[in-house]
Amino acid sequence: MQALAVSVFEDGQKNKNNMMFVQALFESESEAKDCAAQLDLSGLEYSITQLPDEDWTSKSQQGLPPVEAGRFFIYGSHDADNIPAHIPYPIRIDAGLAFGTGHHGTTKGCLLAFEALTAASEEKALDWPTTILDLGCGSGVLAIAAAKSLNRNVLASDIDMDAVDVARENARINDVGDHIQAVQADGISGTDKFDLIFANILAGPLMVLAPDIVGALSNTGHVILAGLLDEQADKVTACYRDIGLTVIRRASVNGWTILTMAFLDEPQGK
Repeated sequence: MQALAVSVFEDGQKNKNNMMFVQALFESESEAKDCAAQLDLSGLEYSITQLPDEDWTSKSQQGLPPVEAGRFFIYGSHDADNIPAHIPYPIRIDAGLAFGTGHHGTTKGCLLAFEALTAASEEKALDWPTTILDLGCGSGVLAIAAAKSLNRNVLASDIDMDAVDVARENARINDVGDHIQAVQADGISGTDKFDLIFANILAGPLMVLAPDIVGALSNTGHVILAGLLDEQADKVTACYRDIGLTVIRRASVNGWTILTMAFLDEPQGK
């Protein structure tokens, strides 16, 4: 069986034990019970609740207002008629089985960090970047943003095959299917070098993957790190500084820090 929608929540302000809350919506109670029976939920708190007979998928989508981040406008299909005329890169993302609708502070923060990088390169008339990786792509928002705005090919990877399938479909919907290669992968492998790496995951995996991420970065490349709470930012920063990167931009959106780092001797700003 397959859930109609899955949501994952982490309350960074109140949750001190790094607990995750998962909600899954099924078409029937029997499907929800079958799923619970196949999962190892020992030691976990869970419940199955019958919801009123409504179109909850549509309601969940309608409850997500569009998000504007620089030149990007993330919207659901219910807001297709509300795209501002001044936005050059609208991106349609509907709620579904993969993380990333653009509403989470980390996703919006990554888009704003990417916007800052591209603005700086345009100001200097640089043709940047050429090779791009969206590591832990989820629904593919960041890969789509890069493909749309730069007209570049993007490699998007995720450990979850559902996310890979959703990213491929979202790329097709947003007319960049030919520019995005979405693959299932656990981390980074191979010897390819990237001029830009998006890594919007979590603080723990970011530190575990630090040597691989830095090893996959070109000498003039940049990495945008996200998925870390504000109180985790210094620890993640130190981890990457220890292996050669420097912070060139640091920002916080709704309690989540977004770091832009590169191979530089001195920081260029916050």
